[in-house]
Amino acid sequence: MNAQILIKTANDWFEFTKSKTGQLDFVGKWEKNALPDVKGAQEFISSTYFSPSWYVFIQTSLNCNPTIYVSSDVDVSDKDVFDYLVHIGPLLAAVESKDSLLAGELFMRRSEVFEKFAQLTQYIMEPLCVEILFSLSYGKMNNIDPDDIPLIFESAKKKLEYDSSRESLDQAFKRYFKKNEVTVTLPLVGTNFYHWDDDIVPEALTKLTDNLSADDLCGNAEKIRRAKHNFYESLKVSVQAEPYNVHDKNSILVCIENVEAKLFGNPGLEKAGHIRALAAEIIREAKQKKMNYGGKLASLSSNKIVVELEI
Repeated sequence: MNAQILIKTANDWFEFTKSKTGQLDFVGKWEKNALPDVKGAQEFISSTYFSPSWYVFIQTSLNCNPTIYVSSDVDVSDKDVFDYLVHIGPLLAAVESKDSLLAGELFMRRSEVFEKFAQLTQYIMEPLCVEILFSLSYGKMNNIDPDDIPLIFESAKKKLEYDSSRESLDQAFKRYFKKNEVTVTLPLVGTNFYHWDDDIVPEALTKLTDNLSADDLCGNAEKIRRAKHNFYESLKVSVQAEPYNVHDKNSILVCIENVEAKLFGNPGLEKAGHIRALAAEIIREAKQKKMNYGGKLASLSSNKIVVELEI
């Protein structure tokens, strides 16, 4: 094993080193054509602070349990170092896949671990720091005060060129989005009004495995898993402005293909929810002529629908 510490996610390998003085450093993503040789390395599973099992659907790049490989001559017995290594994998995957909401939520879940290696974590999150700050501070109903996440806020301020003496943070985001094309993930609000997710695991889908024996299930488990994943990944999503909305001229509506109707071969998108008003206002005012923001299902669980959109 040439590299000292490697973390494998669904699609990528990430490399760390640890010096003799105990300094942990992030080398970056493994870009070599050949896969790294991890023969003889200690192998650890990632912490269960994140698990794809919580979701009905999560995008492919995050549908994994990251694995840590440590060279036999590297000591990771220090509590802080070991904690960091078993928690950083999902965060690396979220940043790499540009899932700004999940990256922010993962950071918040174990901020006390990540902040012990503040410079390292800041460097890893820096490419997505503006998007993470936006998702946490404007996209969620229980939005986060930027001052409560200084590790993210400080990096984002530099990219935003934010000066609180001459503008508000809202204005800084509008200015930044006017100049840049940005991809963010945001949770939907108002889903209880439309009930799109009342039957996100329809009976027709679960019945596909009703008549399989135990041997059949074991032999076809991977095929079944992939088929279900690909089905949800194929759902069409529309994120579109609603300038005709009498309640909010900046409203952004999200429609998603009906799950059960798709199973029976019938097309048709249904209202699933909205982008939160604070986020929608910034997006609409930044790009006033843009009416459609693409749309892709980022994750789906029993209590949350998250979509990816392009600003």
